[in-house]
Amino acid sequence: MKHTFFYLVLLATLVSACSPSQKVTSYWVNKEAIPKEPFKTIYIIAITQNENMKPAVENELADVLVSRGHKVALNSQIYPPSFSAVKQLTKEQLVETIAKTGSEAVLTLAVLDTKTETSYNQGSSYAPMSYGYNRSYYGYYNYYYPVVYSPGYYTTNKTFYIETNFYDVETNQLLWSIQSQAYNPDNFDRMFKEYTRTILMKLREEGLIKK
Repeated sequence: MKHTFFYLVLLATLVSACSPSQKVTSYWVNKEAIPKEPFKTIYIIAITQNENMKPAVENELADVLVSRGHKVALNSQIYPPSFSAVKQLTKEQLVETIAKTGSEAVLTLAVLDTKTETSYNQGSSYAPMSYGYNRSYYGYYNYYYPVVYSPGYYTTNKTFYIETNFYDVETNQLLWSIQSQAYNPDNFDRMFKEYTRTILMKLREEGLIKK
């Protein structure tokens, strides 16, 4: 059967659900492949170079899903954070691991990239007119320099690029995908909690998980 793939531009409702530092850049769903009933048991995999982040990311997703009546299995509870399924497992072994948990779907969250940019902000100065201090250049310079000169400074900005996918275990099909970026999050934990709420809201709207 030929599947119709729906490529959606940024949804106003989804963007408004994110904080100003977050932006959805791509959203995709295979409407024809979504089953009639939502998935109940979900296997969660976080993919990031930061090993300490993996359990935290998976637990955050799990907490929200469990609170809504789902059963979950966490990859970090089966394999240590330093474990690489791609390097240390065959596809068949990973499929077997997921099957043993009874999971019906796989939810992956990957931090695709982190970019850090440093820019220089040029300083500015203003030379006001004053006949009391401009009669000698030294007197003028000595009086106004510490008052009117604003030195330049460096600003460092960090952007996280995140992708979340949802797969059907039985068919091994990708059903849903979302990409977003978080710009200069002042608190990564808070940013991720907001992101988690956003993606789970969309999964519920698409009928992939329970409402």
